[in-house]
Amino acid sequence: MTESKGALRKAALLDAAEEVLVTKGNANAAMRDFAAAAGVRIGHLQHYFPTRADLIRAVLERALERSLQRLNHVTDVDLSPEASGDLGEEESSHLLTALLQEHSDMADVRMHLELWALAASDDAAAAALREFYSHYSAHVQGLVRRGRPGLSDQETSAVAVAVVSLFEGAAVTRSGIAGLRTVPGDQAIIRTAQWLIHGK
Repeated sequence: MTESKGALRKAALLDAAEEVLVTKGNANAAMRDFAAAAGVRIGHLQHYFPTRADLIRAVLERALERSLQRLNHVTDVDLSPEASGDLGEEESSHLLTALLQEHSDMADVRMHLELWALAASDDAAAAALREFYSHYSAHVQGLVRRGRPGLSDQETSAVAVAVVSLFEGAAVTRSGIAGLRTVPGDQAIIRTAQWLIHGK
């Protein structure tokens, strides 16, 4: 099935927004900068994304969806929050290894860092970032529920937040920015996440 013209235009606008965030940073993250990078008038951009927060939210939603699709393709693990069935330790090891690899993409790390910087001074961008992490955490909660079905909803949520925090922090510290990436370190991150997900 081919995408509609509108979907293709939106994708091109989101590509340009990601490019601005990665190459120019949040200082150049005004709507006019995003429009200029896409080669369109600001009115055209605002037809699809009325506010900067709408654009940031769409960038984050697409990044999460892209990541979930890649992880599902690589691991064949159902990552939807509603998925059922046990999650074995071999499955989680494969999934966590793939997720750590996802978090090694420097352009993706840079984009998220710029969005964090933007969110620090922009309440609407901060709300979009919180929404992204809420969705991300919901997917991880589904995995924890399958790995430790005896946990309460509150405990499951707490474990999911710990796993998300572990991997988000690792994305920065393992990047070229902090330079702490090592094979033993990666193995320890995966073992720690497995302990959180399986309780052993």
